[in-house]
Amino acid sequence: MIAGQFALLAEAATDPLENHHDQTGRALEVEETQTYLDDDLTIQSGMVAGEVPQEEERVLLDDHEIETETRNVKRRVASEWVADVDGEGWILAECTHTSDLEHEPDWPFNDFSRFAGPEIAPVRLKPWQFVRNQRDADREWSVEMTTYESNLNDTTIEWGHGALKSKATDADVGVALTTFWNDVHIRLVIYASGYLAIWEPDEMKPELLGRFIHEEIVPIATFADDAEVEEDQAAEQSTLEDSGAEA
Repeated sequence: MIAGQFALLAEAATDPLENHHDQTGRALEVEETQTYLDDDLTIQSGMVAGEVPQEEERVLLDDHEIETETRNVKRRVASEWVADVDGEGWILAECTHTSDLEHEPDWPFNDFSRFAGPEIAPVRLKPWQFVRNQRDADREWSVEMTTYESNLNDTTIEWGHGALKSKATDADVGVALTTFWNDVHIRLVIYASGYLAIWEPDEMKPELLGRFIHEEIVPIATFADDAEVEEDQAAEQSTLEDSGAEA
């Protein structure tokens, strides 16, 4: 499975990423670099490692008394990533730890900001727009889960047969579906928080994954925290498909 947090650079980097190692514990390994579309798109993949803050708790026994001691330590962690930093300017990586500084993005994007140069920030995704794009492109697609806010304090999740295409086109929290894209069945889940996971195919070559993100994910990404569902001009067609009626 391919999964991670999607992030955009404030502006495209001047050059692709390169291997980086320093004495602070940060490291970037570029394992593969692929170009396509007449060398207009460069997709890179690899591993990133760094030290993150963590609280460690020790239990101390003094005679019959038990005390706990908490201290801040550094822990070395690693994560896989896929990116196009000098084109559309995006990175997909597993976000495992929050930053200890309020103005910094969470790890590993705070380290990527140092490696790539421009500022990097996790973004919001528009699940409803992804669904509408699949529908409007006349692709073969099916929905497995829809999640949306039914009111300010209530989130509704529909699974299986209860997950209707008509509801998926308004899913403002998340959606899981399968779509037939570029002669490949892509089974994935997208959340408005910026989380993206692809279950099928279980392995995608970086250039194919990069092309999918370039064509399908970048257009539904936004820096706005309050992105709202836009009016659906083709809602009637989705309702017909749910009912099984002919269009």
